[in-house]
Amino acid sequence: MDENQRKMTEERLDVLQKELADLKLRWPAHSIKPAMLIELEELEKEIDKLRQLLGKNKSV
Repeated sequence: MDENQRKMTEERLDVLQKELADLKLRWPAHSIKPAMLIELEELEKEIDKLRQLLGKNKSV
C-alpha cells in the first residue's frame, strides 16, 4: 500500500468511526430497529477490514 492509499484508508476509517459513534448516540434503550442493527454490523465489519489493512487490530 503506497502512502496515498494509506492516507485515503485512514481517512475512510476516521469517517466510519464517526458514523459508528453517531449511530451509538442514536441507539435507543429499547425496541432497536433491524435497520440499526444491520448498520452497526456493516460499520463494524468495514472498520475491522480497514484496521487490518492498516495493521491496527483494535476492537471497537
